[in-house]
Amino acid sequence: MAETKLIGKNYTTPDLVAKVTGRAKYAEDFRAEGMLFAKLLLSPMPHARIRRIDTKAALAMPGVHAILTADDLPKAALTGIPALTNEPMFEGEPILAVAADDELTAAEAVESIAIDFEPLTFVTDPLESLRPNGLNAHPDGNVWAPAPGAGGRDAEGAAQAQMKIRALKWKEQDFAVAREGQLPMGEAPEQWAHGDLEAGFREAKIVVDETFVVQATSHQTMETRSAMAHWQNGKLYLYGSTQSAMRTHDLVANWVGIKPSDVVFISEYTGGGFGSKGGGAVSMAIPALLAKKTNRPVMMRISREEEHYIGHARTNMTGRAKIGFRADGRITALDLFILQDNGARGQRGDHRAAAQAVSLLYQPPAMRFRAINVLTNTPTRLFQRSPGEMQGIAIVERAVVKAAKQLGLDQVQVRKINAPVGKAPFGPPAENGKRAHTTSAFVREALDRGAENFGWRDRVARSGKRNGSKIGRAHV
Repeated sequence: MAETKLIGKNYTTPDLVAKVTGRAKYAEDFRAEGMLFAKLLLSPMPHARIRRIDTKAALAMPGVHAILTADDLPKAALTGIPALTNEPMFEGEPILAVAADDELTAAEAVESIAIDFEPLTFVTDPLESLRPNGLNAHPDGNVWAPAPGAGGRDAEGAAQAQMKIRALKWKEQDFAVAREGQLPMGEAPEQWAHGDLEAGFREAKIVVDETFVVQATSHQTMETRSAMAHWQNGKLYLYGSTQSAMRTHDLVANWVGIKPSDVVFISEYTGGGFGSKGGGAVSMAIPALLAKKTNRPVMMRISREEEHYIGHARTNMTGRAKIGFRADGRITALDLFILQDNGARGQRGDHRAAAQAVSLLYQPPAMRFRAINVLTNTPTRLFQRSPGEMQGIAIVERAVVKAAKQLGLDQVQVRKINAPVGKAPFGPPAENGKRAHTTSAFVREALDRGAENFGWRDRVARSGKRNGSKIGRAHV
């Protein structure tokens, strides 16, 4: 009931005064007596194996108290996206951390550490990795694909728990038949379909075949992934930045190797997350373990440069959408192929969400989805607002805009005729042949309201007409 009293009225949010006055405390604002500062040593190479680390000079420096390496971490902090690693798989991946009296001393200690690297082959372009003689980003292969015996190859049946890294290369012919600027399409480990695709294309008045790249975007939240930790009476007190203290609490315990009941997690304010801080950050384990090792509070402030490396990014996709349209703009068939850059670590499922969103928003009576998720020696990808949905819609929208122009149709009307209504179906058919559906959908009503508020008809009428130094343009 309290929410209904606020609709249509001005009100002051509970955190407004603290933020405006600067009294709001973020992770790096907390202090504790005897606190040390930690600095990271990041990999200068996109892929390497560490043969030897010489820390004698660093440990001999006055004010240096401890050094943490991957060998000091619990197993949980090494799997998936590791906090530290002895085999960096992208430039900027953390290798070790130094705790010292101040950040300058810690930084100087980092500079004095000698590391013997064994350079390994690397690849940063997923398409290059798929060529017959392309390099693999990972020792086990270059793609995430369903494991043998995992069941169906559809996007739902190939659950993340059943996916394995393996080597997969496309044929020279796959590249040869693709025109300039067109995504080649080879073997796709993940796919699903419904409806009669070929019949849908035969019914179409026009068929649009578009290739579109949706680039990776770094998260770059205003608050970086800084954290401070200290131990008291056997319990870890960790101050960090997260979008969900509840989800982060158990993860921190796992990363540090203690019981959840021994963790007190504090996140008073969070300076943005965009999805990447949904479960905190594995790097929080570093000050926690350094604090335990030194028996002193430890603050690890992440610089903006470091955030570029460990702050994660949205997956980038190269998508190819072949779409058939009737004369009235209704989609008859949609063939979607996605090549996703997974980055070096973890396993991203944005490509699956992209297909689900396309299936829902455009309601094609026949659709085929094919995808390949390729590992590259680039920074780790993670959730970013509307993960997958944004990329999928960006890929298809270009084709919808082009089709509307070719058919001489209004852009809003084309989207209305393809919009979901009521209990709209979407995604692949399940084993029983049924598809998931929404409980309700009012996209057409939203389009009408938006067009009215935006003055769409007036803008269309002014399109192409000069008004002073400007020429109106209503179409994208």
